[in-house]
Amino acid sequence: MPRVGARENGMRVTCFIDSLISGGAQRQLCTLAVLLKRRGIDVSLLTYQPFDFFLPMIRQAGIGYRCLHHPSLARRALALRSALRRGDQDVVLAFQDNCSFYAELAALPARRWGLIVSERNAAPGSRRFKEQARRRLHTVADYVTTNSHTNRLLIERSVPGLVGRVATIYNALDLEAFSPGPPSPREDHRLHIVVAARYSHQKNVPAFVEAVALARAQAPHLDIAVDWYGYDPFSERPLPQPTPFQAASTLIARHGLENRFRLHPDSKDVIALYRRADAVALPSLFEGLPNTICEAMACGRPILMSNVCDAGNLVRDGQNGFLFDPGSPEDMARAILAMGKRRAAEREAMGVRARAMAEAMFNPSCFTDKYVELLEAAASRKRIAISHWVPEIPATAYQIAG
Repeated sequence: MPRVGARENGMRVTCFIDSLISGGAQRQLCTLAVLLKRRGIDVSLLTYQPFDFFLPMIRQAGIGYRCLHHPSLARRALALRSALRRGDQDVVLAFQDNCSFYAELAALPARRWGLIVSERNAAPGSRRFKEQARRRLHTVADYVTTNSHTNRLLIERSVPGLVGRVATIYNALDLEAFSPGPPSPREDHRLHIVVAARYSHQKNVPAFVEAVALARAQAPHLDIAVDWYGYDPFSERPLPQPTPFQAASTLIARHGLENRFRLHPDSKDVIALYRRADAVALPSLFEGLPNTICEAMACGRPILMSNVCDAGNLVRDGQNGFLFDPGSPEDMARAILAMGKRRAAEREAMGVRARAMAEAMFNPSCFTDKYVELLEAAASRKRIAISHWVPEIPATAYQIAG
């Protein structure tokens, strides 16, 4: 049964994610928790891995935090189930696939709280049996959220019974923090590209190294340099084959790009990195709605991005950036050169257009309104007509979702 008087007495929400590592989903859930707290909602945060990149942000907002760390998957699942079933929350909001799975298992065979789960990546191959079986478990929840129309379409086509229960809600940004900085000198024949993404297969770093090598060979007069900032998820659990970081490092040495393609650890001051860049890139093979692109747009930087998922809503080719095929280093090189051939003043104008788009799409108030609407409905076990933010579905979403 739903908790009586949840709305009248103040809603209690447990936000659940794997960790507070410096990832996009983690940033979004922590941002949402802070925004909900500002609305007077009683928010707590639950994780099961002891990474604390965003912990200062949570502590400063006065949000309760608990980490249930267990090396054993079975013990972890039991501990999380116990924590959720004994909690006094009106609604659980779970981000990411594993957390959604744990929360859905905890909800069986019955629950007294509302449940919203979330997917954050429109991954290829989502029609396979394993993906379909996992998504069928979403029917246990009241609602499903995702940050891209592509992912929503994939979910609804995998499990038609979820149509009308899946909401697209684009990411939110602190538009005062993520903003253009003071004017800095830009050069016409220099292109400094920044990438902020983990060193994973999804982010496609070796192919981007190849693209930069091709672009430099085709335009030797153009000073192209790349600084990639991210964490290496394989640093403590190496793979039998070279990791993406190792493969990229090998290619950088092979092409003699040591001073032109630099690999760094992740940075806590990404705003300064974006502001110093001539363009911000992301060559991912697939995405949901990438935080780094949203943040760079808000900082007034032109974008180089893979033509995947909801990219068509983020980048208007030639207006605020360029799109490319992530499977083709040659096409990535084409986009890099197209950006490099623009005069510095033209790139600045592209950044101004990117900022205007960010202000319209990533408004924290709209983001919070949409989540509060769903949280209140889930807490009261009501079915409501879902409206998406943003409402426009780009052609790239239909292309990926098929």
